[in-house]
Amino acid sequence: MNSISEIYRVRQRAVEYAIKHNNNLKAAVKYKTSCQQIKRWRDRYDGTVQSLMPRSRRPKSHPNQHTQEEINLVMKKYRKFGYEGLSEVCVKARKEGYSRTYDSMCKIIRKMKGDVKEKPKKLHKRKKKIEQVKYPGERVQIDIKHVPEECIQFGARDQKYYQITALDEYTRKRVLRIVDEKSTYQTSKFLEVLEKELEFVVKKVQTDNGKEFKNSESEKKTLFELKLEEKGIEYGRTRPYSPWKNGKVERSHRLDIKYHAGKKFKRKEELLRAVRKYNTRYNNISRKVLGFKSSNEVLKRVQ
Repeated sequence: MNSISEIYRVRQRAVEYAIKHNNNLKAAVKYKTSCQQIKRWRDRYDGTVQSLMPRSRRPKSHPNQHTQEEINLVMKKYRKFGYEGLSEVCVKARKEGYSRTYDSMCKIIRKMKGDVKEKPKKLHKRKKKIEQVKYPGERVQIDIKHVPEECIQFGARDQKYYQITALDEYTRKRVLRIVDEKSTYQTSKFLEVLEKELEFVVKKVQTDNGKEFKNSESEKKTLFELKLEEKGIEYGRTRPYSPWKNGKVERSHRLDIKYHAGKKFKRKEELLRAVRKYNTRYNNISRKVLGFKSSNEVLKRVQ
């Protein structure tokens, strides 16, 4: 940074030398540049070194830039649907005549919010190969997470609640269930309604190595595995310490954390009703990865 600043200080000395001697040629010879360059610097010079620094070449306006009406429409939809993702904002705006690209919309939103998107650091990571699915039900990821204790305002203090999540990799459709224990009994019961809730046949289920799915201490099959065999569903597990193998359902859990933040449930029925409503809305939100369609729209198109 100091070397860059020194360049402009040299420019300032060259300009002041030319002004002192009123001779651009003499200054150009002394500072090893051209007369034309000295003249350009003198025209810009106002007594400060900042006036000799490079100026932005970005145009102040553009014939295809967003109009104020388009900006107002985008920000109106962002305030209303921003918590559901920018893809949903784009879809809602397009229904009211917005014709710009998704990336242009994101750029306008960042500009209006005053966010400066930093360039991510390039990390050399090993490429992770994940088999792509080709139809609904080919592979369904299942995981379980606890409901934050601060959200539970009913029952005994030591009572915990958990959310079982199943997510189809092709349609991204989810099924949620709230249970009061983390066990193979609850996960096996969840399998009984899985295909009915998803509305298609499940070929394979993939989970991590948690005890609520697989018994790691012995080869005896758990209730969860026996239920899979009964239904004729193939079972696959992720490699230890590889959460990205179940990345789609793990990513959805991050959205759940935002949903539960700050909420207080005073009755169990209120919790169940809120989660059911939230899951219904989740399956109807448009997503960029699905071509700006919702999970239900993709499933309807396939069927």
